[in-house]
Amino acid sequence: MKKRNRWLALILAGVMLLATACGAKPGNSGNGGGDDVVTEGPHGIKYAQDQTLHLVYSTEAETLHPYSGSNTAGTWQAISNLCEGLTSVDQYGNFVPGLAESHEVSDDGLVYTYHIRKGLHWVDWEGNEKDALTAQDFVTAARYICDPDNASGAASYYQDIVAGATALLAGETEDMETLGVKALDENTLEITLEKPVPYFYGYGGHIIPVPTALFEELGESYGMDHESMYFIGPYRLVEFEPQMSRAYEKNNSYWDAGNVHIQRVEMTYNAEADTLAPELFKRGEVDEATIGANIVTEWMTADDTKDITLPPQPDPTYTYYYGFCYVPAFDAEYNPEAWVKAIDNENFRQSLYWGLDRVKAKMAQEPYNPELFLSNTITPVSWCSVDGVDFTEIEPLAEITHRENWGFDAGKALEYRDKAVEELTAQGISFPIEIYLPYDPSTQNLDMETQVVKQQLEELLGTDYITITIETGPSTGFLDAVRRAGNYGMLKSRNGAAEYDPEKWVIAFDRNNTWCFLDKATGPNVKALADEYLAMLDAAKAITTNSMERYQAFAEAEAFLIDHALVIPVCADSTGYMVTKLNPLEGMHNTDGSFKYYHLLAEPLTVEQYNQIYADWLAAREESRK
Repeated sequence: MKKRNRWLALILAGVMLLATACGAKPGNSGNGGGDDVVTEGPHGIKYAQDQTLHLVYSTEAETLHPYSGSNTAGTWQAISNLCEGLTSVDQYGNFVPGLAESHEVSDDGLVYTYHIRKGLHWVDWEGNEKDALTAQDFVTAARYICDPDNASGAASYYQDIVAGATALLAGETEDMETLGVKALDENTLEITLEKPVPYFYGYGGHIIPVPTALFEELGESYGMDHESMYFIGPYRLVEFEPQMSRAYEKNNSYWDAGNVHIQRVEMTYNAEADTLAPELFKRGEVDEATIGANIVTEWMTADDTKDITLPPQPDPTYTYYYGFCYVPAFDAEYNPEAWVKAIDNENFRQSLYWGLDRVKAKMAQEPYNPELFLSNTITPVSWCSVDGVDFTEIEPLAEITHRENWGFDAGKALEYRDKAVEELTAQGISFPIEIYLPYDPSTQNLDMETQVVKQQLEELLGTDYITITIETGPSTGFLDAVRRAGNYGMLKSRNGAAEYDPEKWVIAFDRNNTWCFLDKATGPNVKALADEYLAMLDAAKAITTNSMERYQAFAEAEAFLIDHALVIPVCADSTGYMVTKLNPLEGMHNTDGSFKYYHLLAEPLTVEQYNQIYADWLAAREESRK
């Protein structure tokens, strides 16, 4: 079996085990039928006649402006259906043409020439066709993003990548003509890079246009509501009442409208959506619900839900880890001065790395199959490969990939604890060390996981060594108030990537990050390690061919980060247990919330149906990547 299918094979095995546990039998379920069914999918799955999807959500968009300073998941999920980039992603996770139907790359890898699809039009919220899409719309967006006064959340897709962007964003010049994004004619866009970037084609999904005339007319008022913007994606936003509801309707002018099957999406806001959704699903008011760890046993055993409670799916586009804040800005009551000295001590960090029982922590969210989603590395297994070798199988990272017990070793943790106590006591540090651990209450069951982590680490290492103070963070604006502000000591964070290259997983530990502030560490020991690590990153980035040499350099850098316990990898993301009237595999790529490719089913998907279609999907995905 190829390494890149490791996670998929594991989760399929989990599905089969759950199907057996739930009493599922081979064959079609027999659900559906009657006047409300007009089409049939694979394995007897019936599609609903009325393709109107009903959902409930708990995280509101901060803005509809596609290039505002907001870069939150809630914002992007709200607008991801409304726009599209030069490239797109199909239902198997492959990069495919988007608004550009084709492209060429110069021999030196610096100049990308995109051919924008002809005859496409922006539409307003009512579906009326407006201005034609042109190459200039991409230029307008790029110039807005690279103006430092706009503080665009998309600047990272240009800085140090697109020629001229770095100088513009640094305020060294205001001449937008120096930016390497040019419209050669109405349908030809040229992008010049600072240096060859092996994964730039995948970046095309982030190069998104704006309707030039309306964008310039409205200025900062663009996207203040659904009536003050135009759409070029699979859907248009027809209703938007923040913290109340929003509704999408299919954009019939979209270039790939044939793959947009759901005609309307009605979403209702509720701050307690995760808690309420299962009961709303039972009442037929919503078409999908995540089943939390606190009720999953009940749902997996009850006669009316056991056959439709689907196991989690892995989502390797995100990985989670417990990170440390190296430049803390939390209140004096949590003793930030002592924290800086403690976290600067490698033995202290190692005691936490080897002392954290990842299986117990993950069981708070995935009580039946936690190990299916655990990860010893930041870059996920099966994410990217070179010369047929998975990135995580390249030494010295491979040794970390295959560590037993996912890095948990009580004996080692206690040895490191004793060394830390001796060294820190000699520095005049008193114990216990207080670890300030806030959590995001909008993340389902994270409150339970945080309690497990506190109890497990304090019991193992002793409350005379550490005391963990848990605090509930704000339900909205958590990233700004906590992570980006450095208002934590230890925090469960996540990284994400959309490009199949190891460089995309270093953002949280690179320069100018707002995750852990490693590059700005004030502790002398961590600062020295950070300098060495960043030099390794620079060397890896300088290798601009998609080669084993490049991957080897990044593997050495990631191994260095983990070996020195500068971060504690935990797991890949997962969808959680769920009940749904969607086929999740039709939107396996839709980690940003897009509804493209999905059909609404007439009846909830069963475990046995899911088992069958997953096998089909795996085979089709493998074939699509040959």
